[in-house]
Amino acid sequence: MKRAFNSVSRGLLLIVLGFIFFMLNYGVLSWSLWSHVIDLWPLILILTGIGLFFNRQIPLSAVLLIFLLSMVGYSLAVGDKPGPHSFNSVSDGTGGIDVPLPSDVKKAQVNLKLGGTQVQVKDLDSGNNGGQLMTGTYKWASRSLNPDPQASVVQIKQSGNTLTATLSSPGGKGERNLSDVALNLSPKIHYDLDINAGAINGMIDLGRLMVDNLKISTGASNFELQFGETGIVTQGKIDSGASKLTLVVPESVGLQIRLNGVATSTDFMGSGLLLEDKKWISSNYSDAKTKINLEISTAAGSVRLERPKMSIQ
Repeated sequence: MKRAFNSVSRGLLLIVLGFIFFMLNYGVLSWSLWSHVIDLWPLILILTGIGLFFNRQIPLSAVLLIFLLSMVGYSLAVGDKPGPHSFNSVSDGTGGIDVPLPSDVKKAQVNLKLGGTQVQVKDLDSGNNGGQLMTGTYKWASRSLNPDPQASVVQIKQSGNTLTATLSSPGGKGERNLSDVALNLSPKIHYDLDINAGAINGMIDLGRLMVDNLKISTGASNFELQFGETGIVTQGKIDSGASKLTLVVPESVGLQIRLNGVATSTDFMGSGLLLEDKKWISSNYSDAKTKINLEISTAAGSVRLERPKMSIQ
C-alpha cells in the first residue's frame, strides 16, 4: 500500500508540475509564482511535523505536491499579474545594449542567460553598425523598491582575438529580471552562440551571421530559428522541453538533423530530407557550400522545417 501511494504521489507531482509550466508559458499564472517559495517554505516543516504527529512518514513527493498546489493558490490569492514575462514587480524600465567591436577581434562568444523571455536575435544593418559588435534593447522588472538601473547586464572579456559577451540579469539583492530582449549582432565576425533560458518565445535569425557553434537550452518554448547561406559549417545543439520549434533553412543549404527524445510532430520527409543512420539529411548535403548540423533533443512538442528556395535577407 505504501509503495502504491508513493508511486501515485510521484505521478501526480509530475503531472501538476507540467500543468504549472504550461500555465506559466501561456500567461495563466505569473512567473513570480516561484518567488513565493521564500514565503511558504515553512509549510514543508508543518507537513513533516503532521506526519510525525501521527507516526507516519509522508513521502517527499506528496509534500512537494501539496507545496506546489499551495504556491499556486497563494499566487492567485495575492493577485499576481499573469503573463509569460510577469515578475510581480514594483518597478520596471528599459535599457540599451551597446558593445563596440575592437579592430583585432575576429570571433565572439555570446552567452545569453535568461529566464522566461521574449527574444529576438538578428544581424546588425551593415550600413549602420558603426563598428559595433552588439546593439539592442531590453526591458527589466524588479521586486526591489530600490533597484540599481545602472547595473550592467552585459559582461565583456577579451582574450587575444576572441571576445566573450555575457548578457544576464544582474545578481544580488533586488535583482532585475530581463524580458523582451532584442539583440543585433555584427555580421563581420564569427560567433559561438549559447542561449540558456527558462522559456523563450520569439525569433532567432542567423541568416547573415557566421555562427560556428550554436547551443540552445530551454524549457517549454515557442520560437523560430532561421539560417542563411553563409558559406560556413554550423554545429548546433538544441535541448528543450515541451516546445514548438520552426526551422527555416534555405533549400541551397546542406542540412543534417539528428533527433532525440520525443517530437510529436515533424515534417522532415515532406521537406525533402532522407533518413540515413538515424540522421535526417538533405540530398544536397555533400555538395553544399553552407552546411547546418543540428542535434535536437525535445521532451515533447513539434519541429517544423521550412526550405525556401532563396536565403533570407
